[in-house]
Amino acid sequence: MKNRILLIVFISLLLPLVVTAQHTGFTFRASRVLMDSTWDKNSEPVVAGIIEFYKPEMDRLMQQVIGKTDYEMRSGRPESLLSNFAADAMLEYARKIDKKGVDFSLTNFGGLRAALPKGDVRRYDVFSIFPFENYLVIIDLPGSAVRQLFESFAQNRVEAFSYNLQLEIKGKMLKEVLLEGEQIDPHRTYRIATIDFLLDGGDSVSSLKSATAVAQTGVLLRDAILDIIEGITSKNKKITSSITKRVIIED
Repeated sequence: MKNRILLIVFISLLLPLVVTAQHTGFTFRASRVLMDSTWDKNSEPVVAGIIEFYKPEMDRLMQQVIGKTDYEMRSGRPESLLSNFAADAMLEYARKIDKKGVDFSLTNFGGLRAALPKGDVRRYDVFSIFPFENYLVIIDLPGSAVRQLFESFAQNRVEAFSYNLQLEIKGKMLKEVLLEGEQIDPHRTYRIATIDFLLDGGDSVSSLKSATAVAQTGVLLRDAILDIIEGITSKNKKITSSITKRVIIED
């Protein structure tokens, strides 16, 4: 079925060319070509030279130990050591650079692609966990849209958020959502640190499209995480995280 669909798409793209060929008097023949290892060729010398020039320094930077932890941190719903650390670090960084005050942070589980290892943490490990070019944004969102956001989490799937929120779900319905122990005020505007991927509706997080203001920080999420880790290390502390029961799910 998949091949048939691809064939139909290919023919539809080819038809305008056929019509053109009929009017201009030339003919051509198309065939399917498999893109496999037979097409591998030697590297372009100039490109290979550039890579060879920068690779040693890049390897040195990637292998640099930037922090330590006593345990491995993995990601998983509804909350986990890694997702909690990432969301909390986002909030800490956002509050450091934004003078208006950030209420909470939100990121997605899909953006966490590896585990933070036990022991030495290298720059490479952070790049492995956050491989995407996701930028940190700070948005203003009406309380009614914040409520809708967590209602969608209850009905579908939760994403990662900061420690100062508590979400209670019962039977796929939103039972309660508290920020700093208080209910969401539908008439208030909340300031949220998130990523541009979610702001654009990624992972079906459509509620963020109701944002009334967006501040582009120009900072990649992984750079924000690196900044927080380096700050922890500069104080001779280890990277830590914990399960805070920020998500409670009842049948």
